[in-house]
Amino acid sequence: MGERGSRCKRYLDYGLGIPLTLASSLLRRKGRRGSVCLPEKAKMRVVFLCLGAIGDLFLLTALISALRRKLPRAFFGLVTSTANACAAELVPDIDEHKAFGLWQIPQMISYLRGHPIDLCIDSSQWARLGTLLGNFSKAHTTIGFASKGQFRSFGIDIVVPHRSDQHEVENFLDLGRALFPDLQGEPGLLLPSSLHSKRYLVQKAQASPKAIYAHMWPSGVQAHLKEWPEAYWAELLRNLQRRGFALYLTGHAQDTRRNAAFLAKYPDLAAQSLAGEVSLNELAFLFARASAVISVNTGTMHLAALSGAPTIGLHGPTNPLRWGPWGKQVCALLPRSGSFAYLDLGFEYPKGVGPCLQNLPPQDVLEALERLAIG
Repeated sequence: MGERGSRCKRYLDYGLGIPLTLASSLLRRKGRRGSVCLPEKAKMRVVFLCLGAIGDLFLLTALISALRRKLPRAFFGLVTSTANACAAELVPDIDEHKAFGLWQIPQMISYLRGHPIDLCIDSSQWARLGTLLGNFSKAHTTIGFASKGQFRSFGIDIVVPHRSDQHEVENFLDLGRALFPDLQGEPGLLLPSSLHSKRYLVQKAQASPKAIYAHMWPSGVQAHLKEWPEAYWAELLRNLQRRGFALYLTGHAQDTRRNAAFLAKYPDLAAQSLAGEVSLNELAFLFARASAVISVNTGTMHLAALSGAPTIGLHGPTNPLRWGPWGKQVCALLPRSGSFAYLDLGFEYPKGVGPCLQNLPPQDVLEALERLAIG
């Protein structure tokens, strides 16, 4: 959470990132020779920069896999932050992965400059760091977003408009369509085919024939505004418990105490907490065999949907048209009233805005489960 939710890092990225990006763009232009067209060779080296959240990386798989079909012999490298590095092993079609802390800018530049790169694709939507890295790399061609009001496209060779009227999967694919206009793709994960764990809770979840997973805790800036009321969770889980479902609460390691406090507050619930007990790989395996996953808008929601689980996303500030679950059996729910679905890049909270998910009653979730044929 420290990697993502730090206002200090965001302000530094804005205050220092804009002039540094502009300055580095001048150096890049001065050092360039010839056109920005890609060299005509089959075994080109392509590097993807994804320094955002886990969910960003999961959705970026649509672009990675689509480009792999166009460039079957290319070398694909992936550079992530330490915040989303744990998701990299689920990403298909990658030949090499490197992770860095967001403060390790010299190390990232050294890595990029130390390898010949034909194409550098920066998936950052607002941060200037990705553009800065592309400018300092020796990449033959760089591709990245121009996002409204973010001043981040200085020096990018092929600039792609970042659109607020389509899902982020389509925005990511637009980066590839700058080279291949007919590019099409769907996000997908490298799901583990088996699970071998000596941990009791993991074994129990794996053996549960009717398992529903609930992810209660969002992350990032103003995370509390994305929370669904605990009383609503309790009412929903009681209903599912009466229907014979085994209930599991997921979460990051830092959510362990919150899950424990919730279960202590509602002792009639027979749910088990998996927070801090399972790896992302293990969670993907369990989700792929789940009856359903119910989650606030977070990377876990995207993991569930792309694992093939019937997934219900509870959206408050986050706009599901931009960031909703992507899959064959998904449902995105919004509050019945209040201020909601106003986030585009993730930080555009109106002044004085309050919680809104109290206007999404448990009955709406139960009805969504029925529409997904979960009974």
